[in-house]
This record gives sequence, C-alpha cells and structure tokens, in this order.
Amino acid sequence: MFPLIYGIKNAYSAYYVENPTLFVGFLCLLAIGFFRSGGHWVKAGYFLIALAFFDCYRFGIIHFIMAINFFLVCMYVMITDKRFSYLGKTSLLLIPLAFQDMFIFEAFQIVLIIVFNILYILKLKQL
Repeated sequence: MFPLIYGIKNAYSAYYVENPTLFVGFLCLLAIGFFRSGGHWVKAGYFLIALAFFDCYRFGIIHFIMAINFFLVCMYVMITDKRFSYLGKTSLLLIPLAFQDMFIFEAFQIVLIIVFNILYILKLKQL
C-alpha cells in the first residue's frame, strides 16, 4: 500500500516519515490479525507492534531488532509447519537478500507470509 502511495523507498520502515499515524495504524491492524491467529503468530504480532512504535529514525537499534525478530518468528512458524514448510525454507534462503536490498527482501518475505496464510486457510476450509 505505501509503495503505491509514496513510491519505492530503501526499506518499508522508511514510510514512517511520510505518514507516521498511518504507518503505525497499519502495522497495529496487521498485528491484530496475528493475535487472532494464535500460537507463535502472537509473538510476531507483539514484535510488529514494537516495530510500529519504535520508528527506525529515533530508535534505530530497537526497531531493527524487532524487525529481525518479527521475520525470524514468521520463518519459524512456516518452517515448523508440516504442510507448507517449503515456504519457510524459501524465506530462510532469502536472508542474504537483506544485505543487498532491504525493500526487496521485505517484499518477498511479506508475500511468502501472505501465501502461507492463504494456503493455511484454504487447507482448513477443506477439513
């Protein structure tokens, strides 16, 4: 959503400057979805809220630690899933991309998390 409105930045966290209220609100809404999912996703939700409230400009170290933890928890959840662990393994293989282009890394990670959750929901609906 933010790249369409404000253009491509060097990382997703850079959109905080454009509209802090919208940025924090959007991440908190996403966190609510993680809380509703339960399990380890709740941890990801807490990291996402911390990520939102500790912006990368004033609280850089805290922000980046929360971002790393968010993605690691998401990777862990996907890797330990018996049906769709290949998405978690793919996510893990993308880590070197973070050192090349953070925005592309984040975009791929988000897509993998979304695909994982869609597949999981579709699998649950079949039961």
